Amino acid sequence: MEKLHLHEYIRQQREQRGLSIRRLAAAAGLDFSYLAEIERGGVERPGPTSLSKLATALELPLRELFTRAGYDTPRDLPTFAPYLRAKYDLPDAAIAELAAAFERVNTEYDRDQGRAA
Repeated sequence: MEKLHLHEYIRQQREQRGLSIRRLAAAAGLDFSYLAEIERGGVERPGPTSLSKLATALELPLRELFTRAGYDTPRDLPTFAPYLRAKYDLPDAAIAELAAAFERVNTEYDRDQGRAA
């Protein structure tokens, strides 16, 4: 079976959950017309924040939506901070602190381009 494009996948997942476009847009905190445009295929690569909101509302893995949107290389993927902003209602200072902690852990476990044991 051929892999669905992002817009087809979002529509399929929404319909499987019995949601209207308006209901999903409200649940994701997105404008109805923007979501309708995504589902029509008019927005091929929605921003990471919109994808994060849709993934949360549809209870889907964020990476699945990123991959289908064409964010397939590490430099294309957003950093940890935009994810935190999209997923949690935290002050900027908390996001900066968490992002710094993530970078420390990532550096420790990503030595020499391989994973530490």
